[in-house]
Amino acid sequence: MLITLNNKTLQLRSPIVTAHGTTTDRHIIEITAEEDGVFGYGEAAPLPSFGAETFEETQIALTEWSNNPDTLPDPPVARSGAAAALDHLQQSKLHTPLPPGAVAVQALIGAREISSVERQISDAINDGYRAVKLKVAATDTASDIERIELAIRLIDSRVLLRLDANGGWTRQQALTVLTRVDASRIALVEEPTSVPSDWGKIKQETGIRVGADEHLTDRQQIDRLIELEAAQTFVIKPSILGGPPATRGIAALAAANDIEVVISSFLDGPIALRTARDLALELAPEQIHGLGTAPLFVEKFPQDVQPIDGHLHRL
Repeated sequence: MLITLNNKTLQLRSPIVTAHGTTTDRHIIEITAEEDGVFGYGEAAPLPSFGAETFEETQIALTEWSNNPDTLPDPPVARSGAAAALDHLQQSKLHTPLPPGAVAVQALIGAREISSVERQISDAINDGYRAVKLKVAATDTASDIERIELAIRLIDSRVLLRLDANGGWTRQQALTVLTRVDASRIALVEEPTSVPSDWGKIKQETGIRVGADEHLTDRQQIDRLIELEAAQTFVIKPSILGGPPATRGIAALAAANDIEVVISSFLDGPIALRTARDLALELAPEQIHGLGTAPLFVEKFPQDVQPIDGHLHRL
């Protein structure tokens, strides 16, 4: 098997501000696995502020793996990219193209300024998105309340409003914000605090479904979330959680425990977005997934990973 690696950088149109910090660009390693004239593709793009390895650590791990592809790399983003390339290679060997399909995706709103939030949400609605995810907990509770109230005014009942705190609130801050706004208009709040044992209280007092994201790190952590009944939705990022095989395993655990699954981008490039889109079609085709991130970049992505009327299409 021949493994080749190619580095590239993608620039975001506007900074994405979260409780983990500000992201302005993505440094990506594109992976090609070739065997007997058949190719498989993967991608690795770490964000150390989200608990992953550094870009240099990813690069070293993938370079070592390319010289010995029998053992997957240890760092999570490197492992995920390698696993995705190998999974795609095995699918390609079947010479059976996946059927056309389409999956609904949400728009990601990461702006801090109220005018930018208003513009981005209005654009998303006009572009046909059926769900909007607003990043919160990166400033103060008063700003979060103002931004959420604006989103509620702009969005009608046909469009879902999801919030993502990235674990940035305390329990009291989460309750302060979520009880000051119309909670009936909020479909989901991801990682409201960094402590999953808080989440049941937040769900009980607000009625808002809670999503687990950063805490889906390993089987022990996932089992703990299930034991606590902390989350009603698992937001799964294939590009940091082990690629397609691990994603399928987490989705199976979720299904066995009546937990919804949303497949999400890690501010991915085109290759990883394509992998995630196919997993969304495979695992939860009726769900609205967190894969509408291509328009956030300056570079124009291929048509099949560009949202059209709020959907990604497998052509």
